[in-house]
Amino acid sequence: MFNKGSTAVLSTPDLPFIVAVKQAGIYSFEDGDWFLQYGLTQNIYKLVQLGHFIFGIGDNGTIIRYDLQRKKWNQTSFPTAQRLWDITGNQRGYIVTHGGSCLYISANFGSDWSVLSPFQHMSQKPLIRSLLYHQGSIYIGTQINSQNGGLWRYDVRSGELQLIKKEKHSMISSIYRDENDLLIIAKGNARSGMGTIEMLNPFTNRWGVCQQQISERAFLDIFEANEKVYATTSQDEDGFSRIYEVHKSRMYLIPIETVAGHGFRGAGFDDQLFICSHRESKWISHRYNTTALIH
Repeated sequence: MFNKGSTAVLSTPDLPFIVAVKQAGIYSFEDGDWFLQYGLTQNIYKLVQLGHFIFGIGDNGTIIRYDLQRKKWNQTSFPTAQRLWDITGNQRGYIVTHGGSCLYISANFGSDWSVLSPFQHMSQKPLIRSLLYHQGSIYIGTQINSQNGGLWRYDVRSGELQLIKKEKHSMISSIYRDENDLLIIAKGNARSGMGTIEMLNPFTNRWGVCQQQISERAFLDIFEANEKVYATTSQDEDGFSRIYEVHKSRMYLIPIETVAGHGFRGAGFDDQLFICSHRESKWISHRYNTTALIH
């Protein structure tokens, strides 16, 4: 199992890390020990805790749900062959995920779902790559689409769809919003071959690009850990990706670690980080001043 890598990770108050191991299932990980929680062969690309449920989404429309109160797993799938990349929502049961250009929405923690088509009037509908729900708005990041690609905001109450940032040659792979309403996106650009981390200033409504020392093909994930923000990347020509600390005030990226393969997802618990790659899982424990490679 350990040589298969991993595709998603979540940190919870009860378990430091819950990890989707590549084609092997969901495992808990703590201080170097692994325990199988739920076996499945489909890859899971995002894990999130919403209310008393843990959700995971992945290949071929797969969605899994774990009830923390009843200690019970449930698995189903949406009618799509698309890979699901993201899932978001709030603590009161409003859940949003995606398939192709459509949104799947639940108002009761995933017991029932409805389909929403925010791009239905477009001739070239963009495929959804990333999601973020915030105070009645669904932020939608797309895969590369020269006509309608970019970052969109859908107002749940009014049904209005607004383009926040147009991107002709970039995918938006991750969307993050901090407690001060600073919006941060991770991008990968097919034309320039250079990915960026960009921020929207809530006061000036202007986008800025974080400075970086190393050219990256794409940034894949943004996550918060121990009051710091981090970003992962796709692999370079040598087969390695990097983890960056994002300095929001200076708009600067500092590389702190490397990982073999694409850095799909990351999470943090206290002074530990866990990074998922299709080639390895990397546990970074500053508590012991060691870095553990888990193959």
